[in-house]
Amino acid sequence: MSQENRDRAMPARPAELSREDAGCIITARWHTNPGPSDLTGPDEVVIRVADDAAPEIRESGVTSAVLHRIGRQVDDMVAEFHELPSVGGYQVMVRRYLEGRLAELAQARGAKAEGFESDLLAAFQDVAGRGHGDPLAALASATGRSREALDHLLEVARQRNDHDGHPA
Repeated sequence: MSQENRDRAMPARPAELSREDAGCIITARWHTNPGPSDLTGPDEVVIRVADDAAPEIRESGVTSAVLHRIGRQVDDMVAEFHELPSVGGYQVMVRRYLEGRLAELAQARGAKAEGFESDLLAAFQDVAGRGHGDPLAALASATGRSREALDHLLEVARQRNDHDGHPA
């Protein structure tokens, strides 16, 4: 095998990227390195229902609606794999993630049930735990609420968690 073919056969950077979208996990895998000017998609895409997906999602599985949505996720992973600069791309990705996560949390607890503040806190802690520089701003962008309003709602959730004996 020539050196060039050997280099293409063994990826030099992470060869697997994943995203979660509405209860499904999308994983893209590259088995070969692209050439210096090649913009290649993954060699393999795996879609699976997340273990913690809402019951309705688990029942319906990977539907054509899911397949239509994953295109955006695959595009994001291709851009990340090829280290393409994108103005605001990270913020857009975080906003989309938060919007989807909040929708999943609301669906899991029932749209009319109390708990929106706890959903906000869970999403905030998720993004903060992933090292986002300003998770409150990301949450404000995803929800259309002011930082002050979110601060208040997050504090309500923390107080409820403290009262209920759950860690904040």
